[in-house]
Amino acid sequence: MIMKNNILYIFFGLLLLGSFSSCDKELELFPQDAIAVDLAYQNEGNFTDAIRGVYSAFRRDGYYGASSGAASIYFIPDVMSDNVVINSNGRRSREDYYDWRYSEDSSSETFWLSAYAAIQRCNLILENIDVLTNVEFKNNIKGEALAARGIAHFDLVKFYASSPAQTTDGMGVPFVTSSASDLRPMRNSLNETYDLIIADLTTAHGLINGGETTNGVGRLDKNAVAAMLSRVYLYMGNDEKVIEYANLVTGVGEVARANVSSLWKDGTEESVLWKVRIDDADNINIGVAWLQESPDGIRSEYNVDYELYQMYNDNDIRKEVYFETSDFFGVTYNHIVKYRGRETGDANVVDAKVMRYSEVLLNKAEAYANTGKDSEALAALDALRSNRYEPFTSGNETGQDLKNAIQKERRLELAFEGDRFFTLKRRGMAVNRSNFGDVSDGSGNAAEFSTLPAGDDKFNMAIGNGEIQANPNMQQNPGY
Repeated sequence: MIMKNNILYIFFGLLLLGSFSSCDKELELFPQDAIAVDLAYQNEGNFTDAIRGVYSAFRRDGYYGASSGAASIYFIPDVMSDNVVINSNGRRSREDYYDWRYSEDSSSETFWLSAYAAIQRCNLILENIDVLTNVEFKNNIKGEALAARGIAHFDLVKFYASSPAQTTDGMGVPFVTSSASDLRPMRNSLNETYDLIIADLTTAHGLINGGETTNGVGRLDKNAVAAMLSRVYLYMGNDEKVIEYANLVTGVGEVARANVSSLWKDGTEESVLWKVRIDDADNINIGVAWLQESPDGIRSEYNVDYELYQMYNDNDIRKEVYFETSDFFGVTYNHIVKYRGRETGDANVVDAKVMRYSEVLLNKAEAYANTGKDSEALAALDALRSNRYEPFTSGNETGQDLKNAIQKERRLELAFEGDRFFTLKRRGMAVNRSNFGDVSDGSGNAAEFSTLPAGDDKFNMAIGNGEIQANPNMQQNPGY
């Protein structure tokens, strides 16, 4: 076992499942009490409740649940990139991330704790899985728990460590495979961390959805795991594996142009491979990080950068679905309304679409282009573009023009989904913001800080002071 078993501690004393918020009520366990744990894991119903508890952990504040605009994985990476400009009439929330001034004191510790809470729940399932006798059910639950554990570790290592596409040296994050609350973690190496993530996901892919099992909306399945592997391998720079796993996503098509609006209002599941389900009763408004409705109009925290806004053609359905140009206190802005909410229900409440087939197509297109297979790359790219533009005519690009077209569509399609910062990071590129301001025509106040050089220490988040002080074995990232 690569993990340092005798030195693991991640505030698990604070993450005892009985102390979670009301949105985590699917699972109420007592992991330090062996008798209570034994009683909690006795039958298939117990494990069904337990796996629901894993998914509820993804809704925690700082992860995909960001009702307060905290360091959400769906919000902060775009704030740190070149996709948005801060609104001078907004609340200036998370401005330390926008200005790359984050430190140990303004860290993404809420995300750190939420991700490890999900991991702990997975480990509780995996430690007790052998009580199950139905092999098909057991394999499926085990596959879900392994997949979720791998995903949570991957989300952590993206934030806190360098991209393996740029370096094979350095620290990863603690890869935790125990639910014990008294463990003290050292960070695995970067390579070890990714090896263990891949091991979890590939094992999960072989186990999940065996026989006639259908997990349904909001739970991981074989397609979602294959898609996630394509994402991880893209971040690692392994093009052949990106293609292999992207091509294992079957029976799914890209959402039709006419249904793109419905997709973001939760009116269709078309092309959605995995989502974190959010009910109105959860009191989680993931769209509030971008905008708030008011009698004076939409009040935005951040607006789309005008340079990016101009990249969306008028015949691109995303321009209509992602943005609204309207006034707030007499000033016209290009507001981001991608997460404005469902047709009915509370404002800004929608499910978090973690993995869509659109990304699989883009991953595959990039990997094919990198390996000189232009015809296959163009086919994957056009499968997306033909469902976004009307009328559509393929550009029939080749070579560098094709690679540029793929990167453009990636930015346009996945804008405000937490992809842009990590795309720049894995490609070894700087963040170069435009000189445009926050007003709809590009005037107004521009970013005070416009460039984050490639390879800068700020591409890796600081580990929070709480973790550093509580765990003498935890090593801080360089530059903090």
